[in-house]
Amino acid sequence: MTKEEILEFVTKNPVFSLATSDGNQPHVRMIMIYRADENGIIFTTGRDKDVNKQLSANPAVELCFYNADEGCQVRIEGTVEMLDDLELKMRIVEQFTFLKPWVESEGYEILIPFCLKNGKAIVWTMETNLQPKQYIQL
Repeated sequence: MTKEEILEFVTKNPVFSLATSDGNQPHVRMIMIYRADENGIIFTTGRDKDVNKQLSANPAVELCFYNADEGCQVRIEGTVEMLDDLELKMRIVEQFTFLKPWVESEGYEILIPFCLKNGKAIVWTMETNLQPKQYIQL
C-alpha cells in the first residue's frame, strides 16, 4: 500500500485499537478517528480519562486498524501531539454529536484532541504474514 492508500484504509475503517503504556503496563482500547489525511491522524479523548494521562506521560503509541472483509490490518506507530484548538474541538463535536451533552455540561476544555504525525505503517494480511516487514512512512 502507498501512503495515500493507507490513509484511505484508515478513513474507511475509522475505529481502531490504541495501544499506550503506563510505566511497564500496556493498555489498549478502541477509539474512533476524527480525521486522517496528509496532516496526520486526529482522535480525541476526555481530559480526565486514563488514556489522556498515559499519552501526556508517554506519547509513543501504536494504532491498529482492521478490516475483516478484506482480511487486512494496518498498524501505525509513532508519537502523538496534543492539540489545543477550540475550532477543531467544535468541529469534532459537530461530527460526533454524542459528545455535545458532555461539552455543554463541562465545556470544550473537557476534550483533548491528539494527532499522530509522521508515523510509520505496516500492512498485514495472511498472504504477507511471513514476509519481511516493509514500513511505509506517513
